[in-house]
Amino acid sequence: MQVGSTSIRFSPQAKVIAVAIIVGLAILLLTHVVHVLTPFIAAIITAYLFHPLVSVLQRRTGIGRAFWIIVLYVLAFSLLSWLWTWGWPRIVSQSQELSTQLPLIIEDINHALGGRETVELGGGVTLNLAPLEEQIIAVISDLGRTLSGSVPGLVFSALETLIFTLVYLIVTFYLLLQAGQLRAWTVRLIPLPYRAEICDLGHQIDRVLGAYVRGQLILIVIMSVLLYIPLSILGVPYALVIAIASGVLEIIPILGPWAAAGVAMLVALFQPEVPFGFSNLGLAGLLAIIYFALRQVEDHFIIPNLMGSLVRLHPAVVIFAILAGGALAGVFGLLISIPVAAVTRILLAYVYRKLVDSPEPPPPSSPPDTETSDTPAAEISHAGAYASSSGS
Repeated sequence: MQVGSTSIRFSPQAKVIAVAIIVGLAILLLTHVVHVLTPFIAAIITAYLFHPLVSVLQRRTGIGRAFWIIVLYVLAFSLLSWLWTWGWPRIVSQSQELSTQLPLIIEDINHALGGRETVELGGGVTLNLAPLEEQIIAVISDLGRTLSGSVPGLVFSALETLIFTLVYLIVTFYLLLQAGQLRAWTVRLIPLPYRAEICDLGHQIDRVLGAYVRGQLILIVIMSVLLYIPLSILGVPYALVIAIASGVLEIIPILGPWAAAGVAMLVALFQPEVPFGFSNLGLAGLLAIIYFALRQVEDHFIIPNLMGSLVRLHPAVVIFAILAGGALAGVFGLLISIPVAAVTRILLAYVYRKLVDSPEPPPPSSPPDTETSDTPAAEISHAGAYASSSGS
C-alpha cells in the first residue's frame, strides 16, 4: 500500500516559536560579531545611497551596472586620493595647532574677564559671570581633549584597516550590482495578498530616508565650501578645520548651527592678527552676520531645492523629537531624530488607518522611469527651515 506524501504545516503556536528562536539566535549572533559589522553596515549605507544613481545611468545609457559601478569606484578613488594629498595634511596640521592653542585661548578668556565675578548692566541688574566662565572653559577644555585625542586615534591597525576596507569595497560592489535581485527577493518574502500594500509603505519610508540622507551629505559639502571662502578671506586661523566642522555641525538640528558659529567667533576673538582694520570683536560680529546670512540661504534656498519643502511634522513635534533623541542617544540621537520622527509619522498613520478600518490612500503618481531610481522628490526638510517657515 502506497502512502501519499504531504507537506508539513506549522501550527500558529509553532510559527510563533520558530520566529522567536530565529530572532533570538540572530540577536545572539550579532552581539558576538558586532566588531566586524562596521564594513557591512557602511557597505549597505553606501549601496543604498548610490543605487538610484547607478540605476539611472544604466537605464539612460543601456550599459550594464558593473561598468557604472567601476566608473564610480574610479571617480571616488581619484577624489579621495586628491583629498588625501591636498586636504588631509592641512586638516591634521590645523587640528593639532588648534588643540595646542586652546590652553592659550583659555588664558585669554580669564584675562578678558579680568577676574570679575559680576557685571553691572544698569537699572540695578547684575550679571554673574562665574557660571558662564566655568562653562566656557569646560567646553573649550573638552574640545581640546577631543582634538588632541582624535587625531592619533584616526590611525588604526594597518592590517585591520586594510581588511575592513577590502570587505567594504567588495560588499558594496555586490550590493550595487545585485540591488534589483535583492529587492525582488525581499518583495517575494511578503505574502502575495499584502505585497502591494507593504511595498507602498516601504516606498514611502524609502522616499523620506533616501532624500534626508543624500540631502544632508550634499549639505555638508555645500556649507563647508561656502563657509571656507569667507573664513579664509578674513584670515581666520584654522579656516579649513572650522569650515568642515561647521558643515558637519549643520546636520545637527537647532544646536549645530549655533555651535558652529560659536567656534568660529571664539577663534576670531583671540586671533593675533586681524585683517582689514577690524578689531577682534568686530571680526567676531562679522562672522556672526556671515553665519546668520548663510543660514538663511540654507533654510530658504538650498534645503527647499535639495530636500523638499516640508518634513510634514509640526515644529513642536520636531523640537520634542530632537530633545528625546538627545536624551536617549546623545549626539547620535540628535542626528537621527528628524528622520526617525518622519518615519514614525508614516508608520503611525498606517496603523491608525488599520485601527479605524480606513481605506488606504492611492499611491502618488510618478513618471515611469522612476521605478528603479527610488528617489522621487523628497518629502523631508531641515528642521530649522520648517520651523522658521511655519513661524513666519
